Amino acid sequence: MLFLIGLGLSEKDITVGSIEAFRTSELYVDRFTSYISDRTMTYISETAGKQVAELTRQDMEEDVAELVKRAATRDIAVLVGGDPLMATTHKILYIEAKHQGVQTHILHANSIITTVIGESGLDFYRFGSVCTIPKWSEHYKPMSFYEKIERNLTNNEHTILLLDYDSKRMETLPVGEAIGTLEKADAHYKKGIITDRTKIIIMHNISQRDGKVMETTVAEAKSSNLNGMNVIIIPAALSDVEKDAVQARTGAKW
Repeated sequence: MLFLIGLGLSEKDITVGSIEAFRTSELYVDRFTSYISDRTMTYISETAGKQVAELTRQDMEEDVAELVKRAATRDIAVLVGGDPLMATTHKILYIEAKHQGVQTHILHANSIITTVIGESGLDFYRFGSVCTIPKWSEHYKPMSFYEKIERNLTNNEHTILLLDYDSKRMETLPVGEAIGTLEKADAHYKKGIITDRTKIIIMHNISQRDGKVMETTVAEAKSSNLNGMNVIIIPAALSDVEKDAVQARTGAKW
C-alpha cells in the first residue's frame, strides 16, 4: 500500500488517520516541494516511534518507479506539506502507482490555497487563476504571471500569488524581491496594474505560531524584510461584506 499523506501547514493539522498510518508504515518525507518545519518532523518521529527518511528530488522524479515498487510488498507512506496531489510531483507518484497496480490511499489535509483564501476574508468564489512569482536570474525572467493577474482583474477576480520556494533556505522568495519582480513585469507590459498605491494582502507564515495577515500597499511592501513563508493576494474590487471581513481580519479599513 502506498499512502500519500498531507501534513497541512503545521503539526497541529495532522489528522488521526494520518497518525495511524504513520505507525504501520515505512515513512518518507518530501521537503523540497513545500515547507515542512523541523517541529513537525520531530512531532511525527515521536508520535510514530520511528525515524522518517527524507526523499531527494531524484527519488521523487527519476527514481519514482523504484519508490512505488517498494510499496507493492509493504506499507509505504510519503509525507508532503499541505494537501496531497496539489503538486505535479505527487500526481506523478500517484499515476506511477496506478500504472504498477499498487494500491493507494490518500489522506488529505488543509492546503495553502484554501487557508489563505479563508484567512484573507475574501470570498472563495471570486478568485481567478493562481500564479507563481518565480525567482529571476540573469537568463531566466518569465512573466506569464502578469498576464494572469491582468486577466483576473479584468474579470473582477482576486489573484493568489505563490512565491517561489527555496528548499535549501526553507523559505519563499522574500516579499520585497517579489514586489520588485511585479514592478519590472509591469514596466515591461506597460499596463499600470502594479503601482505604489496598489493594495495587497500579505499572508506571512500562515498556520504557524507567528502567522500574520497584513493589508498594505506595494510602496510599503517594497522595503519589507518578511522572510519565511509568504503568499501575496492582489484583490479585485471588494464587496461590502469582503471589506468588513478584511477589516476584521487585518484591522485595516479598505
